[in-house]
Amino acid sequence: MYYPKSQIKSNLFTNGGEYILSTTQEEYKGYYYKISSGKLYTGKTPKDGPNILLTIFSESLYLDNSPFSLVEEIFPLQSSNYIDPNLLPIRTIPLFNPTLPTDQDKQNGQFTRYFCKKTNELKYLEIDKETYNQLQSKDLQIAWDLYEPASLLWVIKGNQEIVFNTNKTSVFKIEQNQKWYGFSQYFRENYLKYHPSQDTELTAQNKAKENYLKYYQIKDINNLYTPGGEFTTKNGQNYIGFYHIHKGTIPMAGKTHTQYFHETLYPTKLSLNKNSKFSEILASIVFIEDNNPTNPVDPTTPGDPNPKPPDTEEPTPPEGPIL
Repeated sequence: MYYPKSQIKSNLFTNGGEYILSTTQEEYKGYYYKISSGKLYTGKTPKDGPNILLTIFSESLYLDNSPFSLVEEIFPLQSSNYIDPNLLPIRTIPLFNPTLPTDQDKQNGQFTRYFCKKTNELKYLEIDKETYNQLQSKDLQIAWDLYEPASLLWVIKGNQEIVFNTNKTSVFKIEQNQKWYGFSQYFRENYLKYHPSQDTELTAQNKAKENYLKYYQIKDINNLYTPGGEFTTKNGQNYIGFYHIHKGTIPMAGKTHTQYFHETLYPTKLSLNKNSKFSEILASIVFIEDNNPTNPVDPTTPGDPNPKPPDTEEPTPPEGPIL
């Protein structure tokens, strides 16, 4: 029977545990397609025969403790261990991106600054409000289990001595209460930052931040290998072979990143476990900047107003598709 393309969803794939062949009642693994009536047939398309009608597993065929359950025919049956790779987020990590006071903040005399610490190291980073909220809410799109967030109210108006001591006290409270040892050293005694007495430096500081962020990049992690079970391709197939992690967050097929197309890989539930090899790799991300790349220096701290990156050449845009 002929079906127009608009009524066919082709190139679907099942790893098993969902459908059986209507002819032999055997479990089916492989490609299948779906027509507008909800019926499923073997093969990528109607031209990829033989096209055998598929049916869902029947609840009566299994014991009560079976991992399969009966659902409506138009929806594929899901095993308790099955993960749709399209639903798994690709996690990011926090990046240096300090919040600067607005004109309204300057009138109010205070604003909120946001920070995070790596859970397994005494490394600190100033972040923006959006990243802070993601870490606080344990957003699956960010490696929230690898970083601890904190915020503090920063005073920027009033008597210089009072402002200095107030901000210093706020920092030491976080250091003591959250056991963020060495957090106060991140500020280098600059507890008058953004105070009007520092306004003459703000323009240069903002320019320094722009330069810093321009060159603040994450190294690709290359020449990794998976024996399977850690990643799937977009169509749900288990991936075995070499892979790399582009910009420190996006696993992709192939030893290194190239200008040619190579598949994005999707972490399985096993890989998203905080004790997994993939999470360990994310926790060991190395940043390209300064002589101490894993603990970047805040360029808006008084010092050289125009710090230069180690390489004076303009960074080359990343190759390959924009992700």
